Amino acid sequence: MKITRIESLTFGVEDVAASARYYDDWGLTGVEKGATGKDYVLPSGQTVKLRSLSDSSLPAAIEGGSTLRECVWGVDGKATIEEIGAELGKDQKLTLDSSGVLHGKDPWGMPIAFQVENAQDVKAGPDRLNRPFMPAERVTPTRMGHVVFFVPKDRAREISDFYTDRLQFRLSDRSGGLGDFMRCAGAKDHHNLFLLAAKPVGGFNHVAFEVNGFDEVLQGGKHMKDKGWKPATKLGRHILGSNIFWYFDNPAGGNTEYFADMDLMDDNWEPRVWEKHPGWAHWEMD
Repeated sequence: MKITRIESLTFGVEDVAASARYYDDWGLTGVEKGATGKDYVLPSGQTVKLRSLSDSSLPAAIEGGSTLRECVWGVDGKATIEEIGAELGKDQKLTLDSSGVLHGKDPWGMPIAFQVENAQDVKAGPDRLNRPFMPAERVTPTRMGHVVFFVPKDRAREISDFYTDRLQFRLSDRSGGLGDFMRCAGAKDHHNLFLLAAKPVGGFNHVAFEVNGFDEVLQGGKHMKDKGWKPATKLGRHILGSNIFWYFDNPAGGNTEYFADMDLMDDNWEPRVWEKHPGWAHWEMD
């Protein structure tokens, strides 16, 4: 069994037009889906789907208003779909749709699904040989790197164990009083999933989009501010994960994050357990 990455995120939104304008400004390439939604495809082959709250095909919401309605994880082949089906089918009813996507839920009710990944090669960074630096006219995120959920504080360990024990996610860091950072078995990012145990109830926190380095995090954030979108944080560099970040309020729900330069881990990495959270950021700046 090997889960490799986020494959697709589906949002149920109150205002499709505003949410679409936000993701257009964020730098994603969109495909109209009529009045009820819009799809976005990243260079990595991953997708973001916006759907009106009135769309009856949406999975049940985990919270009110605009929010993430389903997280689809990419896997390395059909055999993994079958393994996941056999494991999760022990204690819940699953559905396999006509596209081969397996749908279920995690322990606190978040709809999750699994499909064979549609991975596309993404070039990491520009070719600088005999090419002086020249910023791109627009930042284009290359992929979705991680998704973050609030999980009910009193069930945090149960939910974390579901992902590590039953779906074989790897723990990277466990931070006392905050939550668990984990990565897919088939990925090397410090985290593809962060379970944030900071509230008594669950919900969606943010999705992170990778760009090519510090300059593009800065450039993308400046463009969003120029378009009138509100930053949710300052520009900074995280302590856990080490990634450069800039978060913005997302009308489709939660936040989106531009990120770059995250730590990479393999199976030789020993998970760190922090009794006290080491802090949010090495540095931040306006």
